[in-house]
Amino acid sequence: MRRLPSVLAAALAATSLLPATVAPAQAAGGKAIRGKATFYELQSGGGNCSYPSPPADNLYVALSPREYAAAAACGGYLNVTGPRGTVRVKVVDQCPECPAGHIDLSRTAFARVADPGKGMAGVTYRPVGNPRVGRPLSFRVKEGSSQWWLALLVVDHGNPLASVEVKAAGGAWRKLARADYNYWIAESGMGRGPFAVRVTDTRGHRVTVKRVRLAPAVIQRTTTRMY
Repeated sequence: MRRLPSVLAAALAATSLLPATVAPAQAAGGKAIRGKATFYELQSGGGNCSYPSPPADNLYVALSPREYAAAAACGGYLNVTGPRGTVRVKVVDQCPECPAGHIDLSRTAFARVADPGKGMAGVTYRPVGNPRVGRPLSFRVKEGSSQWWLALLVVDHGNPLASVEVKAAGGAWRKLARADYNYWIAESGMGRGPFAVRVTDTRGHRVTVKRVRLAPAVIQRTTTRMY
């Protein structure tokens, strides 16, 4: 993950080219937020949200810590509108030095809405409800997971997630805790697996996927979609 050079970050902090931003909490209600955008490029992986790679179309965004909300925004989508038009981007990362209302787009996404030569642009953005996702759900068990500690990543869910629950054979559903790097954690593990995983998003969609294996670092693709 690359962040803004310190000179540019300082300039942005001292600049107020735009009206005051709408409180980020209003984004959950679907209202547009007026703010500003810069751009950057991921150097490796999929950002603070821990996705294995950036989206194939290279359209992604990093949010301020307040809007990233300890990974609660991960995997959701925003429609961003600027002087050149509108682009849809996936939330994959956090911008530690960005205040609320300042988003950091991929260079590809920024070029869709503004002139990259200017470095910064006024934009409006809003969350997308039930965005179309090209793939069914996938899961990734984090390296270091075992029968005594489990960390599980959910990929391609569309709306941000509200909860992830896991059940071992013959056991009860157990709600996992989300880490700020977007894995869902069972601190005392869930046994050797395989597991059933129940995923619920912020719009109330819920699906259950059976036979997720305890197989660290493997992308486990399914045929299940959230909606």
